[in-house]
Amino acid sequence: MHVISWESSLVWAVLSAFFISAAGYVINDFFDLEIDIINRPERILPSRKISPKTAYLYSVILFILGLLSAALSQNTNCIILAFVNTLLLFYYAKYFKQIMILGNLVVAWAAASTFIFGAFATENLTHGLIPAVFAFLYTMIREFIKDAEDVEGDRDLGAKTLPVLAGVDSVIYASIIPFSIMIGFSIYLNRKMLMPFHTYILMNLLVNIPLLVYLIKLRLKPTKQSFSKASKFFKLNMLILLIVLLSAIINLEKIL
Repeated sequence: MHVISWESSLVWAVLSAFFISAAGYVINDFFDLEIDIINRPERILPSRKISPKTAYLYSVILFILGLLSAALSQNTNCIILAFVNTLLLFYYAKYFKQIMILGNLVVAWAAASTFIFGAFATENLTHGLIPAVFAFLYTMIREFIKDAEDVEGDRDLGAKTLPVLAGVDSVIYASIIPFSIMIGFSIYLNRKMLMPFHTYILMNLLVNIPLLVYLIKLRLKPTKQSFSKASKFFKLNMLILLIVLLSAIINLEKIL
């Protein structure tokens, strides 16, 4: 019986996560066409650069490639995770994203599960959980901000997002919850010696403090333009977060 190496399993798991994430973006654009016509008319579907039918077919192909890649990993956990994420991302795009908080939770889980794919493939869940937790929490914050940015189109089409139901200011207060958990989780990891002190300092200087400053700026000036700039900033800041976490993962390698 052929036994697949974890290196090969990891490659297929990464490809599976890549294809399924890409499919999620495409199917989301398909179902978001009417909203994007209002909020983002320059995007590919609203600008008619490709047809909705082509986008839908493209997403189906990507989902299939993602499931096949998971199967080729020969890792039961990766296969289950691939099926779960496929269903979640499809129904998120079709239904869940219009439901307050639920849609944000699905996207945050999808971002976090990327690291869990790798953890399952290498059979080392500990290494994947730390970046997964941070990715989940940070994505929740960014999702709240994106909802505020898209509030006009969402309101016109009846989506029940947090800023539509509770006002734009509500996303700032809601963001404090995952932000506070990020701070607490960083302190916990540092005290348990799972995060080196220099990583902890970099986390605060390069990620937490800039994030807090931006949340305060948004509270003082909650305009569509401000939320749009913040959304772009959070993409870069999340990348910095993941780079900073690399040293924590390397440190775990030495400990475990």
